[in-house]
Amino acid sequence: MDGSVGLVGSYRDEVNAAIEHAKRDRHTATDVNVGRAGENVAIRIGSGTGSGKVLLIGFDHEHITKIGRGENSGRTLTELNVVRSIRPVGEWTGKPLQIDERFPEGQDVAVVVESSDGRIVGAARLSGGST
Repeated sequence: MDGSVGLVGSYRDEVNAAIEHAKRDRHTATDVNVGRAGENVAIRIGSGTGSGKVLLIGFDHEHITKIGRGENSGRTLTELNVVRSIRPVGEWTGKPLQIDERFPEGQDVAVVVESSDGRIVGAARLSGGST
């Protein structure tokens, strides 16, 4: 719920309910759009209330790790949405902002606008980022 609540990601029903609650309560302060601009990521953030740091996140859909030793030897571990990189790419001050950045490492791209108190005031995702 916009960074103000901690949830276990695998509890999909709770996560989805929190997202819907945040949408209804309009905790999001601005619209964020992410697209391609040639070899770059095009980030477009609308006007709104507040301010925040713009973070560009690269992540992979899935990693599968074979476990070689211990009580789980021979099994595999499947991890989803594995973050490969996070980097700040700008500051949003409530005014429309356009940023073109190189693609981060990872299969997909997300952009998050985080206020100084840790709340998420805007976010968007681009599938098929930089494979």
